[in-house]
Amino acid sequence: MTFWKVSDTRMNCLITEAEIAALGYSLEDLTQDRERTEEFLNLLLKKGKEVLGLNTDNGIQGFYGAFLPDRSLMLSISCQAENSLESIQKDGSEASGMLIEPDSSEKETVRWQILFPSLDNAIDFCKILGYGQASESRLYKDDGVYYLMVDFPNTEDGNKKAQRIVSAGEFGGMVEKDAISEAYLNEHEKCLLNKDAINILCKM
Repeated sequence: MTFWKVSDTRMNCLITEAEIAALGYSLEDLTQDRERTEEFLNLLLKKGKEVLGLNTDNGIQGFYGAFLPDRSLMLSISCQAENSLESIQKDGSEASGMLIEPDSSEKETVRWQILFPSLDNAIDFCKILGYGQASESRLYKDDGVYYLMVDFPNTEDGNKKAQRIVSAGEFGGMVEKDAISEAYLNEHEKCLLNKDAINILCKM
């Protein structure tokens, strides 16, 4: 179980399926049972407060969670009052109080989208991620936000590399899985780098 402190009121967490089970929960609990999901999130929040010194006075105000291909869970939890879409992405899973179910399809690649508030943030993240880590990547800009689209091979090695994108939160990044924004961005000609974006940004 790994925790990252994004701000005084927000943290990211990466937890494996085995660690979830060790806490007494199953993937079915987290995708089908709202009450169990809330218990699980509050337990992680308590651990995050102990490890990171997070300010949890307001309780959980919002969260985004998605299962990686290896069935580990990536979470972003915010305790910021009057939380907005800018601080944590909301979707149907949050509205129902449950998490996104693991994707069991046999895709050749798994796509992730990372939103950054500035180009410098995106560059810093790419340098940490490293040259040649993704099978393909593209960079877009729309309304002052930079969108980094990253494809990883749907293999054991590719899944391990994909887990590293959790660190994007340290650079102000917001991570989403299988996002649908790319079609819109292409349609409106928002592309800055249409190939090897991570490798190019690593050199800047």
